Amino acid sequence: MYRTYQMARIIQVASLIHAEPRKWTRPRLAERFEVNKATIQRDINLLCEMGIRIVPRGKQGYEMISDFFLPALNLDFKEALALITAANFYQAAESKQTGEVMNQAISKIAAVLPKQARNILNQITPQIEVPHLQMSETDETHPHKEHLYQAIRQRRSVAIEYNSFSSEQTVRHRLSPYAVLFRRHAWYVIGRSETFNRVLTFRINRIDSLSITQLGYEIPADFSVQRYLDKSWDVMLGSDTRVVIFFAKRIAPLIREVNWHPTQRIQETAKGILRFEVTVAGWREIGWWVLQWGHEAKVMRPKALQRWVARTAQAMVEVYQEN
Repeated sequence: MYRTYQMARIIQVASLIHAEPRKWTRPRLAERFEVNKATIQRDINLLCEMGIRIVPRGKQGYEMISDFFLPALNLDFKEALALITAANFYQAAESKQTGEVMNQAISKIAAVLPKQARNILNQITPQIEVPHLQMSETDETHPHKEHLYQAIRQRRSVAIEYNSFSSEQTVRHRLSPYAVLFRRHAWYVIGRSETFNRVLTFRINRIDSLSITQLGYEIPADFSVQRYLDKSWDVMLGSDTRVVIFFAKRIAPLIREVNWHPTQRIQETAKGILRFEVTVAGWREIGWWVLQWGHEAKVMRPKALQRWVARTAQAMVEVYQEN
């Protein structure tokens, strides 16, 4: 009987700390369950041994640093379908090792639905085609992404050695990671380089070494990944640059039907040529995008981008002339 009561109490202790973090101190818990403080400490220790990490916050009480408890889900059919579709896309971008975990997550999402809705979902889900996203083997096997997740959860800075593609040098940073995201076939981490005193973006598979430090940090309350990346064409950032491109009439519909960037402005001339204008943070990434349209795209400004595209196109011609 005592064992049953003990387990019930331990579960209630965990539930209280999870529901009201930094409220329940050891004396308050002892008073709540009419036991001594040593008994509460043994309960806390047992929970920690079970993998439910509970840490004291001084006079503020205990806090659970764990995802052991998850809130109950009350999803309707459209919400569940949207989550499963998103999970399928994420699974295509993830490494092979996490495929089984993602399948379990998808099954749990489906399990919360009523039987009739679940049957319909089971008919629809196989028809959701998600292309496999090309990733390097380095991305699939690299441990640094999980270490970055851990650092973000614990709010601990990391020390990294970064193999910079642009400078062709290995640079050391003390990084306070803010977010991890997948863009264009690779994983990136956004964070504040305390070494350079500004927020930067790092491609994770170019991190040669990473160690979690004991130095804490806070993510600014006004930081938003979306706002941070809004001015970039894709991932990388630089100085704000107004870019104007003319697109030939033949491919104008392809340009017009896509929202390429939040700042884009499109105008059609009398001859059907499309004037495309955006303001981006740095022009190098949009330069590679322009090249994919070949001779049917012409950069009008800035002149630096215009010259770069011309030189790159000329170098491509020279490569083929060698043969």
